[in-house]
Amino acid sequence: MNRAGLASVFGILLLGLSACSSSVGGEANPSRTGGPSRSATQSTSEMGTDGNSVPDSLADIAPCSLLSNDELSEYGTFPPGERDDRGVGRACRFQRDRDPTEPGRVVAVNLREEQGVEDVIEQGYGVQRAESNGREYAQVPGAGACLIAIGVTLTSRVDIHVIATEGRQKSCEIADEIGAIVEPRLPKG
Repeated sequence: MNRAGLASVFGILLLGLSACSSSVGGEANPSRTGGPSRSATQSTSEMGTDGNSVPDSLADIAPCSLLSNDELSEYGTFPPGERDDRGVGRACRFQRDRDPTEPGRVVAVNLREEQGVEDVIEQGYGVQRAESNGREYAQVPGAGACLIAIGVTLTSRVDIHVIATEGRQKSCEIADEIGAIVEPRLPKG
């Protein structure tokens, strides 16, 4: 899925969140433009929209390979990501270089090989769910933070977790945009 299509899926989730709805009705189905098409019989070892091949499974991916500090430059100056494995996932964490006059931001990409989108835990603000092009998504806002879960298989996912000092809504906007960068690099199972 291209970046605009994924942003549309997450935009629908944001609209549901900002309208204080506990769910988003209907099914998100943005059109695809560009990038490779994928049929149900094709291997997941294909080319992503960035021209690199898509790995066959999450086990083949290093968490810090999914996002670079250069790709985060729109949100401030970030040093390269650092491996930050905690709990059940393998993660890469980026913390913005902090100027006291600028907002603070932390971005994490977490590969969860044994937890699917259905396993996300609500953080007090509901869970918004969507599906597009055979992939499940969930947006889980929290206090000043937001998590976007991108389904890889029924029992695996990649989480984009953002904490922004500007609050929950800004955290979700940034997580949505980063999700659009990361999603084409993920296998589909």
